[in-house]
Amino acid sequence: MNRFFTAAFYDPDYESSSLEIQSLDPNSNPLVESLSSWTSPSRVSPLETTGKIRRVCDDGRVNVVTVVNGEGLRYRRVFDGNGLLGYRAVKWASSSEFVTGGYGFGLQLWDQRKGGEAVSQLKGNWFQGKTFAVVHSIDIHPSRKHTCIAGGSSGTVFAWDLRWPKQPIVLSGVWEVQYDSDTKSNISSSSRILPVMTCSEDGILGVIEQGEEPIELLAEPCAINSFDIDRQNPQDVICSLEWESIAIFSRP
Repeated sequence: MNRFFTAAFYDPDYESSSLEIQSLDPNSNPLVESLSSWTSPSRVSPLETTGKIRRVCDDGRVNVVTVVNGEGLRYRRVFDGNGLLGYRAVKWASSSEFVTGGYGFGLQLWDQRKGGEAVSQLKGNWFQGKTFAVVHSIDIHPSRKHTCIAGGSSGTVFAWDLRWPKQPIVLSGVWEVQYDSDTKSNISSSSRILPVMTCSEDGILGVIEQGEEPIELLAEPCAINSFDIDRQNPQDVICSLEWESIAIFSRP
């Protein structure tokens, strides 16, 4: 049975960006085929896919791209920062709420039902005094919707309670972060952070848990730029590598 994923592409020679829906045939000779493509007016930073694709850009634009059966991709602009700010990370918190991060010192909580600008700013001195830093990745816990994690250029992974926007909980370091539902945890307290999968510039994909030693899952000779965990089969992980390649593996 074929699997599907969404990929963002950027051609530096022509300075063009696009989104594509890809089909993966998981037989003994895996084959990836492009099913649909949409040309973006600006470079895509991260993607967040449900029935809709949340897309943010370095130039401060926030768009929703809808997958329409029989029509391909359709997009709608939610917010335009007019180049005054830039976003590098985005994650759905609910069907109408999402969190963004980018250049600067915090996260932004948005609510489509209220329109306009972000409804809340999550700020904190988690970059440890650095004057310039970037949020690269965000994830929302699947059952604790008020809890999010983020990874930044300062080498920091931190957790944030969306109900208390002024104080993040600092953990340790990275490029991309996601809650890992496949790793078994003995944590029962709601105040502790559940297992988190991370990838890094030095080519390590691993799982970290508060108070435990990190678990290394994959080591590559180049940076692992991003990854995604299959929510239906969480033992399956897809990674985007710096050397213009994609790695797919299954945990035992």
